[in-house]
Amino acid sequence: MAEQMTMPAGAAGETPWLHGVLRTIARRWWLLPAGIIVALLLGSLYLRRADYSYTAELKVYAAPSTSGSRPASALGGLAALAGIGGGTSEAVSPFRFYLDGIYSTEVAARLARDRTLMHTLFAGEWDARAKVWRQPASLTGSLRRGVYGLLGLPQFGWHAPDAGRLQAYIAETVTVRQSAKTPIATLSYDSVDPVFATRFLNQINTTTDAYLREQQSARTRGNITYLSQKLREVTLAEQRQALVTTLTEQERQAMLAYGNAPYAAEPFDIATASPEPTRPRALPLLIGVAFAGLIAGIVVALWLGRRRAPVPVDG
Repeated sequence: MAEQMTMPAGAAGETPWLHGVLRTIARRWWLLPAGIIVALLLGSLYLRRADYSYTAELKVYAAPSTSGSRPASALGGLAALAGIGGGTSEAVSPFRFYLDGIYSTEVAARLARDRTLMHTLFAGEWDARAKVWRQPASLTGSLRRGVYGLLGLPQFGWHAPDAGRLQAYIAETVTVRQSAKTPIATLSYDSVDPVFATRFLNQINTTTDAYLREQQSARTRGNITYLSQKLREVTLAEQRQALVTTLTEQERQAMLAYGNAPYAAEPFDIATASPEPTRPRALPLLIGVAFAGLIAGIVVALWLGRRRAPVPVDG
């Protein structure tokens, strides 16, 4: 029996790795709630000092006057050769250009002419007293430049806000969502000022729509001039009918472009901002920092246990 109860040498002193880790944490269990409390205090301090932002949304849909297809002409190829495209039975809706035009260089250039808008968007770089743009001094920027310099990464010098920077800002902050199940697209933008957020979306909408209207107006004027000239030259009845059909469509497009109604996109409703801040979200943030504090407490407990572990001495 004694021989049967004998265990291999060293087996009694061996502890599974997981059991050892749990014992180390249990000896310093107070570090776990301490980490959670410290993390919650830091999270609460951040929430007290954070800039809360609101989400503004503007829902738009294709303007009814321009969303339909153009009538097919008998000799669509004639108009197509002229570069007009009036003979096609299907035309690209201006609304599709509108959704991409929001991020275009031209729209940004037009918006950048509004000095009040630029001073608001890039308030940290505008010196209201001296009436000049200044590079903001920040610890983050200095650290980034230092790290880039050490790593040999390219650094680009600061320049005053312009249309290019505004275009990049719009691409980064303004989102356009459109589901395949609905013809409505939603423009959204976050800002600490909900009133400015709604005004900014409205300004983007009207500027983009006006730009497409002007493009269409200039295009149709050129097409009408060309078609009127061709009508005076063409004598074949079938060709003249095709030109008249295309000219009629161009006149209709010109009338739509000259009108006061929205050309490419029409707001489904007025732009609205969320009644309460959407960022930062207090509850998810506190839950996240509490979990991070728990993990930090475990790491510290294991680190202290490893530091104070006895070192075996030979002999």
